Amino acid sequence: MSATDWEEIKRLAADFQRAQLTSSVQRLSEQNCIDIINRLINSKQLEVVFTTDGKEYITPQHLVKEIKDELFVHQGRINLVELAKILSVDLSVISVRASELEKSSGAICIVNGQLIHNSYLNLICEEINEKLKIKGRVTITELTGQYDLPSDFILNVITKQLGKIIKAQQDPHDSRAFFTEHFKKRSISLVKGGLLAITKPTSVSTILSIFGIEEHLFYFALNYLNESKETSGSISGKEGINSIYTPAVYTKSQFEWVKNFYAQNGYLEYSALSRIGISNPVKFVEKNFQNLNLIKLDSCAVGQLIFDQVEAAIDDVIQTATLVNILPILPTVADEKDAEFILHHVMKKKSCQSLHIFNSSVVVTDQYLRNLMKIFDEEIEKKAKECVSSGAYLKFMTAQDKPSHKTSMDDDKFESKADKKEERRKKASEGKGGGGTQGRETKTKSTKKKYGKTVHNDDNSDDDKRGKSKNEGGSKKLEILDIEDIKKILNGVDLIEEEDSEELVEEIANHLYPKLHKQAQESAKTMYESTIAATNQNRRKKYTEMQDKLNDLILKIRLFERGYKQFPSKDVQQQLAKYLLKTICTDVTNEIFTYVVQDDGKFEGKEMTNDLRTKIVNSVPNDQKDVLNTLNKSLSSSTLDDFLNIIEDAVGPGFCDVLLKKTDKKKERSQLLERRQQLLDHINVASDSALVLQLASLIVFQEVTQTMLHASGRFVSTILPFLEPNLPADQYSALKRYHDLVLKLLTTSNSNEKSETQTSLEEEMASIKEIAVTFKKNVQTRD
Repeated sequence: MSATDWEEIKRLAADFQRAQLTSSVQRLSEQNCIDIINRLINSKQLEVVFTTDGKEYITPQHLVKEIKDELFVHQGRINLVELAKILSVDLSVISVRASELEKSSGAICIVNGQLIHNSYLNLICEEINEKLKIKGRVTITELTGQYDLPSDFILNVITKQLGKIIKAQQDPHDSRAFFTEHFKKRSISLVKGGLLAITKPTSVSTILSIFGIEEHLFYFALNYLNESKETSGSISGKEGINSIYTPAVYTKSQFEWVKNFYAQNGYLEYSALSRIGISNPVKFVEKNFQNLNLIKLDSCAVGQLIFDQVEAAIDDVIQTATLVNILPILPTVADEKDAEFILHHVMKKKSCQSLHIFNSSVVVTDQYLRNLMKIFDEEIEKKAKECVSSGAYLKFMTAQDKPSHKTSMDDDKFESKADKKEERRKKASEGKGGGGTQGRETKTKSTKKKYGKTVHNDDNSDDDKRGKSKNEGGSKKLEILDIEDIKKILNGVDLIEEEDSEELVEEIANHLYPKLHKQAQESAKTMYESTIAATNQNRRKKYTEMQDKLNDLILKIRLFERGYKQFPSKDVQQQLAKYLLKTICTDVTNEIFTYVVQDDGKFEGKEMTNDLRTKIVNSVPNDQKDVLNTLNKSLSSSTLDDFLNIIEDAVGPGFCDVLLKKTDKKKERSQLLERRQQLLDHINVASDSALVLQLASLIVFQEVTQTMLHASGRFVSTILPFLEPNLPADQYSALKRYHDLVLKLLTTSNSNEKSETQTSLEEEMASIKEIAVTFKKNVQTRD
């Protein structure tokens, strides 16, 4: 407090004492004083501040004076809330006066609701300086926690006092940290000593944990030491805790080791370089061995010594017309890819046209491959003979050129394509009876578009790629001598066997395959031409048999239709018609479908089912599709009408080329007799009671109606009532009793009862057979 202030206090005290001692004539009451002051306040002649309890009031000037006094008492820092409690003045009033005080005085500021004087800031700066003397380094973070002040405020205060109160310097890597010169020198000395002791690559994290130093201080010291040449080493990658420090002594020893390795071996192995700590061997070689002109491979870098050895081995192969594997010559780490690269490099330099590379590392001469071809002659002849004799070559040629081979059924020799077209035109215009070749030609023309793309000219290629592309294009390829056959023979060759490599055998086999395949095709073609006449004759014979079979079956179907129409019940007729469609009609349909697709190998050998017939319908040309589809659907009908309406088209031109023969009484009579004799033959040898009853019923039915009936055993219960009016009572009773016994045998589960029934059936079987065999004679006698 200044001397002027003290003088003012003394003067006021004297005035106060004088007023007390002086007696007045008139004294004012307390209420009068209050009224006078309120009038002055209301007229704005006096400004006062009331206390929080309302009993006292003070002037603003005095309030400011008390605020300063309290700030002084609290050593330059006080909270405004606490100040308002001490002075018993509202906080808002205190805040306003504090703000005015901050503006009017450069030594006072408000921070986070606290009034702070510069004397306090100087005090904490002295404390921070003392802390730096002890610790050597402090951070704004720890000071913020200690003094409960904003970090930016403390940073600003310390920055202003650097070099004055605070004897320290700001960390260049961390602006919110400060350290002394002594701390800096100590840290540099610590890092220097540690780095000089390191002899191999060490992670920065390890160094930090050993020295107990922070990351940024380490890099600060490292950069300082490298710039001053006191240490020599490098950091790999970006500066950070995961970086690796490599001392210069280690790098030098690495280089010496690599140099000696190359001098001894003629190559540099990348994995060996990695094992001695070189993180990027490829870049290391490029940087340090540029003058050697090394060839860089995936696993190593090789020098001229290796290339000279490979070149010498190739020269020896050319002279001896054999093969050699260069992999043993190369470094042990080199693989097939490296070997292939080196071979191409050497062969390009030597301009070798008569050499081939197999399995990436084996060099083979043309002459050796030609010698290998000769050992296959015997096997090719054997395989070609098997191919022709088995019919595989015929199927292949049919698939390749259907029109030419269809015509060969009527010709016993090969003709040119132009001659075949001319002959087809002649046959189409002339026609032939009995389902000959006209319909046959119609079929091949309709399917030509489907198979026309499969033509394969083996004489036009001696190249692996050409054969492969034709196979991928959809053509069918006939393999007389396949890859496995070739590999089997190659495995017996001495030089190849010594290599003991399946990959080598595979590649040589693939290389020889096109030529051997062509040779085998030519051999098979020669044999095929010598046997084509006999093959065509056999096809004509089968065609004739098929024609007779279809005529016979269709005639039987018509006769069976007459038989089931003898029953007055439409329901029975439909059941018998369905059974006929399911059996004999289905057999006829299967025969037709089989013939239509006989030249299409994809359906060969498959069981003819309804699903397969549907697939065939979808695969045939449009001019055949409708007829075959109608025929197939007719099998699901309940009458024979649809089947018989379409059958002539289905066996006619464009399908089976069969001309159905006209029926007459003589043929029908012959069929009836043949059918009866078949039934009699079967019943004479039959021992199954149900079968005997079925056969007997069919024989008697045929004799009664003079028509044939095709029915299974489940129709016997329908046939017997129909025959009752035409049978003697005793014979009908015998048949009916036998029928009941058969049903009883089939339905009973009692073993004793089943055994007795079986015995009865066996005893009466002879009488049932006799009824069937002698029925005709009995009918004639009754008549």
